[in-house]
Parts: sequence; C-alpha cells; structure tokens
Amino acid sequence: MFRAIPSVPSVGIVLVNYKGRDDTLECLTSLADLTYPRWFAVLVDNASADGTPEAVRRDFPDVAVIECEENLGFAGGNNVGTREALARGADFVFFLNNDTTVDPNLLGYLVSLFTMRPRVGIAGALMLYYDEPEVVWSAGGRIDGRGQSFQTGQGRPASEFTEVTAVDFVVGCGLMARAGLFSQVGLLDEMYFLYYEETDWCARVKEAGWEIVTEPRAKLWHKVSRTTGGDSPLTLYYMRRNQLLYLKKHGGKAGQAGALLDAVRLLGVWTLKRHPHRAALARAIADFRAGRFGKAENLV
Repeated sequence: MFRAIPSVPSVGIVLVNYKGRDDTLECLTSLADLTYPRWFAVLVDNASADGTPEAVRRDFPDVAVIECEENLGFAGGNNVGTREALARGADFVFFLNNDTTVDPNLLGYLVSLFTMRPRVGIAGALMLYYDEPEVVWSAGGRIDGRGQSFQTGQGRPASEFTEVTAVDFVVGCGLMARAGLFSQVGLLDEMYFLYYEETDWCARVKEAGWEIVTEPRAKLWHKVSRTTGGDSPLTLYYMRRNQLLYLKKHGGKAGQAGALLDAVRLLGVWTLKRHPHRAALARAIADFRAGRFGKAENLV
C-alpha cells in the first residue's frame, strides 16, 4: 500500500561517489541553493579513498554520509542510499549523479508534477551539458527492440523542450521516483553493477502500470562521463554485457539473439582491425553467455 503523502513531501536525494571528491563538493554546493523546503541528501561513497567522506562531513554536516567497504557500482551504491532515504521517511527518492549541478527550482518542479499527475511513477530532469549549458544531453531515453538505448533530444537547444514528455526510461543521472515503487517493484538490480540498471528498473516500473516522463522545467547540468570515460574499455564492456542482460529480462528471444549476433559480428571486425577495445567486447560476450554478472574483476 502507498502511504498518504503530506502537503509538503520529503525528498531524499541520493548521490554516489567514486573518486569524485571535487565534483561531489560542487554538486552539494549547488544543492544548498534549492528552493524546495523539505529535502535531505545521502552520500554513498564507494570506497573511493580520496577523502570525500571527510570533506563532506566538514563542509556539509547535514548530509548523511555512508562509507562502503568496496565499490558497489552505481546500482549497489544507489540501493544503499535508497534504503537510508526510505528509513528517513522520504516520500520521493531522487537519484542524482555527483558530477552535476542543479537549478534551484528543480525539486519544486518535479514534486509539483507528481502532485498533478498521480499515475506518474518516475520523472526525470532535463539534463544539459555542463560545458554547454543550453544544450541537451538527455531529455529522457528510448530503447529499441535490440536493447540499444538513445538519449532523446541530445544536442538540441534546451529552449525546444517545453512540455512534459513520456519516455521509455530516465537516466539515473537525475531520476525522481515515488518511494512506494521500491516496495512494489524492488530496488535496482545489482547484476548490472554499472549501466542499464536504471533502464531495467524503469521497465519494471512501466510493467507495473506507471508512467515515466521528463519534466523540462527541472534542469541540471552534467559533466558527461567524468568517472568512466565515454570511450573506455570499462564503458564498452558494461554497456554491451548489460544490453544483453536487459534483453534477456525484457526483450524476448528474438531481440536477445539479434543483439548477440550484432556483438559477435562486431567482435570479428574489431579482431581483424586489431581494435584496442576488442578484448573488452570479447569478455562482455563471454561473461553474458556464462552468466557472469555484477562487478567484473580485473577489467582493463
């Protein structure tokens, strides 16, 4: 059962840090300017060993800091933060990347949307490039039959987005959800570790009958791929392996077989051309076939 939401709902903001001390401090500085009256922040540090917990406790004493003994990934870290946010009575949980800054009115716009549209389960912010503050990085996502995900509106001016829009998923960079969804559909699936976990979670929420939308008035600015690198073997590995895992759970046999064939063909081309990421792709395919998920050890 969903409990009644008070007139001023509580928003628990969950941030996960992995070796991003300066980005995290800048993000928390921007949160201090939020105009919404009832929110709190939970920072989960994924065994960064970079001094982030100490710096946050010193500069932002109201932020709840949880230190993990190992890197739990995006999924595991956000699950730790979500449990804490729910225990503190959050009516909404907001996943926010630590390498972002936010508009002061962001939470107000999102809570207002949920109040006016009771069938919306998840709402995302309009995500803009930090270095190009009027250009869209993501206005929500679409996913095709072979599990390929696409950022809606990427590269377009922010001024073109004025209406709340239905989407397939919201990137975990700036995703707000009703607290009751976690008891209804569960937490993020930690088999993904990194990438596609929010896509999978959004699919489960949509399958439960909820709407997923983007609210363009709610804005944030994202330093894209600061942690993993946009074209790194790590990114390639998790994106390919988890695309196949997503299809195994949600895409049907035809979509899964097609995506696996695409990956094998690409591996053949990359092997002939001695592409620098061919080993990461080969491992992604092999680990998927062997059912090896979660964190990949010794990944170069």
